Amino acid sequence: MKQLKNLSRYLWILILAILLVLVIVLLWNIYAPISSEEMLLKINMGDTAATIAEKLEQNGIIRSKFLFRTLASMRGTDKHLIAGTYTLGGKHNLLQTLKMLEEGNVTAVRVTIPEGFSLYQTLHRLERSGLASYEDLYKAATNPEFVFQLTGFKVKSLEGFLYPDTYAFDPDVTVQEILSTMTRNFFDTLKKAKIDPYAIDNFYDILILASIVEKESNYPEERQLVAGVIYNRLKAGMKLASCPTVNYILEQQGIKKKVLSFEDTRIPSPYNTYINYGLPPTPICNPSLSSIMAALNPAQTDYYYFVSDRDGRNDFSRTAEEHLAKTKKYRRKEWE
Repeated sequence: MKQLKNLSRYLWILILAILLVLVIVLLWNIYAPISSEEMLLKINMGDTAATIAEKLEQNGIIRSKFLFRTLASMRGTDKHLIAGTYTLGGKHNLLQTLKMLEEGNVTAVRVTIPEGFSLYQTLHRLERSGLASYEDLYKAATNPEFVFQLTGFKVKSLEGFLYPDTYAFDPDVTVQEILSTMTRNFFDTLKKAKIDPYAIDNFYDILILASIVEKESNYPEERQLVAGVIYNRLKAGMKLASCPTVNYILEQQGIKKKVLSFEDTRIPSPYNTYINYGLPPTPICNPSLSSIMAALNPAQTDYYYFVSDRDGRNDFSRTAEEHLAKTKKYRRKEWE
């Protein structure tokens, strides 16, 4: 009898524990914010809570479409969600998202462009936000007349000029307004740093160099050294042999690699600095102010090489022999 009582007590404890876990999971799904890219989401007249929940889950704005439908039904709003174009995502929980749809809130779209994003990555992120299509953005960003109008430089595209930052756009913003805002931010940032690009004869080359510095170094404090190495190699008539320039080529093909193969370094392209001398024809990303400053003020050293160590920092060398030894050492550590 005592054993039955103990078994019954353990069973109740187990049931209560399971219920507690379920309640915690339920509350977490409702109240824990989920981080996602902000985007425009259009809710049409007649869309049901189930249809809306499907859209939200597919775009990573909520974790559970079932819970969204259930909560909307419990609140009596499942058939009264307001149609319109919404800015959703960011960092909101399920309940906050549901309330926005109940109240009909429509706000500006916030888009964050990280430092070092290329034109390709930037335009795709803008497209995912729902503001405009990649094709329309790309057409404008590579229109020589429009590019000259925004930058004052006769160059192929806005690559390098779309300053990395967080932007808030109105839902009905045009493609031209998006690109104008980002380019204006680039020039405003330079102005605040007391940099006049039109007073620098080779500024576009400096911007190209800065874009390579940005991709070669994650740490602002070493970027002047990286810039110094690039300048030293250019002056010595050496090929830059920069992996990011090859990654830029692969990126256009939808390929992303941590380590390049020998075949990759042989790709015939004016951007491939393993086979071509000098700088690539355009920037390979939109660099930060830190990288632009480094390109304008490179460190004066006798370094000609650098290799990334195990922590992602660059180790600089003066000779090819020293560089090869360090390269072998770091690769060997990666295999351990």
